[in-house]
Amino acid sequence: MSGPGKEAMVEQTARSDDSRCADEEAGSVLRLPERETVRRDLRERHIQMISIAGMIGTGLFLGSGSAIARAGPVGALLGYVIMGFITAGIAYMSGELSAFQPVSGGFVRHATRMIDPAMGAATGWNFWYSMAITAPAEITAASALIQFWDTKTSPAVWISVFLVVIVVINFCGVRVYGESEVIFASLKILLIIGLIIAGLVVDLGGGPDHDRLGFRYWKNPGPFNAYLVEGNTGKFLGWWSTLITAAFSYANVQVVAIAGAETRDPRKNIPEAMKRTFLRVLVFYVLSIFIVGMIVPYNDPQLSVSSGTAAQSPFVIAFSRAGINVLPDIINAIVCTSAISSGSACVFIASRTLYGLSKEGQAHRIFQKTNRWGVPVFSLGLSCLFLPLAYLVLGTDASVVFGWFVNITTVAGLIGWAVICVTWLRFNRAFQVQGLSRQSLPYRSPLQPYTAWFCLVWVILIILFSGFAVFFPGNFSASSFLTAYVNIPIFIALFIFFRIYYRSRFLRAHEIDIKTELAYIAQEKEQQAELTEITPRSTWKRVLDRVL
Repeated sequence: MSGPGKEAMVEQTARSDDSRCADEEAGSVLRLPERETVRRDLRERHIQMISIAGMIGTGLFLGSGSAIARAGPVGALLGYVIMGFITAGIAYMSGELSAFQPVSGGFVRHATRMIDPAMGAATGWNFWYSMAITAPAEITAASALIQFWDTKTSPAVWISVFLVVIVVINFCGVRVYGESEVIFASLKILLIIGLIIAGLVVDLGGGPDHDRLGFRYWKNPGPFNAYLVEGNTGKFLGWWSTLITAAFSYANVQVVAIAGAETRDPRKNIPEAMKRTFLRVLVFYVLSIFIVGMIVPYNDPQLSVSSGTAAQSPFVIAFSRAGINVLPDIINAIVCTSAISSGSACVFIASRTLYGLSKEGQAHRIFQKTNRWGVPVFSLGLSCLFLPLAYLVLGTDASVVFGWFVNITTVAGLIGWAVICVTWLRFNRAFQVQGLSRQSLPYRSPLQPYTAWFCLVWVILIILFSGFAVFFPGNFSASSFLTAYVNIPIFIALFIFFRIYYRSRFLRAHEIDIKTELAYIAQEKEQQAELTEITPRSTWKRVLDRVL
């Protein structure tokens, strides 16, 4: 091995640079030049809010109706429940790996150090592209939502406004990004809770029409809907299609772990945030799908109408029919902020992924340069270059091409999940071969290694059958097939290219450096114990820290 690959392998024998930023509270042992140092400005409340609602975009509010239409209320519910368990497993594994080694780029750099530098590079560049191209898609979604009120102003105006907002938020430092996400996430949470309560009220007959729905639509038209073919096979396919939709809705759950080097006390705060993923999945997604399935029948024709505004939300459809007309405006406004928030998060993730690649020698060193707020400016600048692609939706032909670019990225997130599972399995194998105990880890994900194998098998199946619908008679088209599967050969090509370029190989379990990081963990525990002994916290302070 030679070149950047060799540098990456050498660097893995020492604790990562950006996990030792100049932060007294984190027990730092090394200071880096300011121009190449990100800052630990993400506090616990930032991390908690980002983990709870940071990546919730328009899919939950507007896309859940299509899931009900294809699979029926029970089919959609089961799909979201199963995918929720997989999502929680991925989050727990990400939390364990990031608590052990909190670095910018998260799972991308973990793959480099525990599987193969070529795997890390291929995963990183593939994931960077998917995030960079998803950001303009969220901007176009936000501009479409504005048309719910304003159909006269050109969407280009709103695209420009949202583009500037996202760029400013990300260039002003990670703390500004964290504060913006606290605001956006709070709005999302309030909206989701409000929709769930209002949906339950409508279902129980509390609307203006006083029509008690109960489980009426579970009986007629029924709990399951057939998709593509009739009978039980069609019902199974309907359920499977919902599983895929749910996978895309839950994507990028590892957003918190990406910012490991910018989080205060990451060994504690990142696992705490990731552990709340199950609560987010249960309350926000599963409960929302459950309520929607009770208040809208799956054969409602409006569920198949794609307006891009709150008008297509199943909640709006149900509330309007119950005589509640004030909610669509509220829903549309907060969904618009959700789209902006999701776009901002995509830019943030893309820039930190590129920064992490640079730290591993898999991208040019210039991408490590930071401004006075600790923002990797060149990483962020390159990620923002994709944002003007949002203007492609203004032209019919260009809009189709842009849609292909976006669809291609959907599998990239699932490939990232598969890599996380394999990384954890190699991580666990290294502990076994080297005779080390996982008890020394800051956080241990539950039910392992069964969780990792369960998630890996399901994610691979979803990737392989993500475009199953194109193989049915009358459904095949070249564009649909390519958008469903072209990311797989792209990822394989990237892996082969970096394998040749780095002349690398898969790391053996005894070669994975575990002991160095465990030594730092033990040292930090000692420093923390000494600090606590010198300045013990009062009871009320411990309670406030726990709550906030």
